[in-house]
Amino acid sequence: MSRRLARAVLPLLLLVTGCLDNTYVKEDRTDRRPRVLAITDQDGGANDCVVVVDRLWYVGQGSRLLVLEGRGALVKAVEAGPIGKTGAITDLAMHRGDLVGVVGGDAVVRWDMANPRAPVLIDRVDAKALGLEPWSLSLVGSELFISGRGGVLRASDGRLFLKGENTGAVVASVQGLAAVSGRQVRLLEDGKFAGAATALEPGGPGVFGFALSGSKGSTVGLMGADLRERGAEVFSSPVVRLRVSGGRLWVLADDALATWNISDGTLKDPVYAKVKGARDVAALTDNLYAMVGSFGRAVYRLHDDRDGAGDSFTDVKREPGRLDQSVFDGRRIVAGSVEGYWLYPIRGKATLSDKTIDVTQLPETKATLAWGTATIEAGDGKPETPDESRGVRIDGPAGKGRWSPGADGWVNCVAAIDGQLWVGHWRGITVLRQVPPPPGEEDEDGKPVAPKQVQLEVVDELRIPGSVTWLHPLRTGGGAAWVSRFGGMGVAEFVPEGETPKKSPAD
Repeated sequence: MSRRLARAVLPLLLLVTGCLDNTYVKEDRTDRRPRVLAITDQDGGANDCVVVVDRLWYVGQGSRLLVLEGRGALVKAVEAGPIGKTGAITDLAMHRGDLVGVVGGDAVVRWDMANPRAPVLIDRVDAKALGLEPWSLSLVGSELFISGRGGVLRASDGRLFLKGENTGAVVASVQGLAAVSGRQVRLLEDGKFAGAATALEPGGPGVFGFALSGSKGSTVGLMGADLRERGAEVFSSPVVRLRVSGGRLWVLADDALATWNISDGTLKDPVYAKVKGARDVAALTDNLYAMVGSFGRAVYRLHDDRDGAGDSFTDVKREPGRLDQSVFDGRRIVAGSVEGYWLYPIRGKATLSDKTIDVTQLPETKATLAWGTATIEAGDGKPETPDESRGVRIDGPAGKGRWSPGADGWVNCVAAIDGQLWVGHWRGITVLRQVPPPPGEEDEDGKPVAPKQVQLEVVDELRIPGSVTWLHPLRTGGGAAWVSRFGGMGVAEFVPEGETPKKSPAD
């Protein structure tokens, strides 16, 4: 080594050796905070219902209440409950100055409207306290009625009618208050049969709109106050929503809409339109209507005016609201339906795509873990015993086991993630794990006896609107990208408790 090189290297060695600290103590930096399952990103979801008051729209989109003005400009978005613990808002009504909403099957909520542009959630009554699973609201005079699975509840005194039945809208007939129950109209006081309908809607003094839907079509029309049919029309699809707005009867379905002017107790001036995924409508003016659905939301112009042609949509806001199919490449999801396909970069913004999906792509119905193989039950295929996909069967070294999301629920998909079983079902996501088996018993020869049943426990779960139909495990582990049929798509992950970042879908 030359003297010049030695003079250069020696100071460097002295600098390095001087920096060494022989007192270093190894420190455990493992994050041991409890972890919870959370939605860390979400986009889309069907727009299920709308109420318009003084040119302000109030729209239920998943668990969010959207406030819009004019032609649909977003003013504010507020939640109907904790994110990941709240279902979809399925109906809305203004009652005594407040906005009341139904969180489908879960609860009834109320917002204070002192500032109409910024509603404040002030009350929530859960299904257990109501005595039924709520799905819809009816106003009869000043009385509010809550209908759903389990009967009809009068809000003013908490009285429950038609207990145990699946009910719909309430109307005031000459025979007394009546409600839809299945395909019948029943009187609330004594449960007597009063007519046939699957939907009713007040249509003016002494007149009700009605629908009687079948699997492939419907009969729609008007009933008088005596609940007798005054006139009917044939509609080509099962009815999703029946509304009377702007003096017109509106019939909305997955693939079409129809509307008639109600005049002298009869239906006149029919308008038929092809529209995919319409779910609710409310009048903005005498010719413009706010329309929402799984397609998103828009303004519908009924007749020609100076601004444009009739039977047309303007100010359209498309959103991924109906997602029947999905594929994932580790970074992006392409999901959609006949209403359009969407490209969703993980934790990004979904955009309309010209890509389509092979219909042979199906959700995973089997997942293999170290402690067993999980398979969605196939059922027996008999229509009289609708048990298809009602639960998950476990087969493993520790024996057999089963998990179900409830007697009336169903399972759509499963995934093995970080040694745990993720289940996508009608209410959201549930994560399961095996309970370690106790010390095994021994036979007469002292040999261990294998346990006969796998014990499962719920690690955590999320309430996601619209039925989770796909689970795509993330490459980085710890979570999955999920797709809901009517609840949009997003990311669910285990994060330290108290740290649940989430981008608002309204951003």
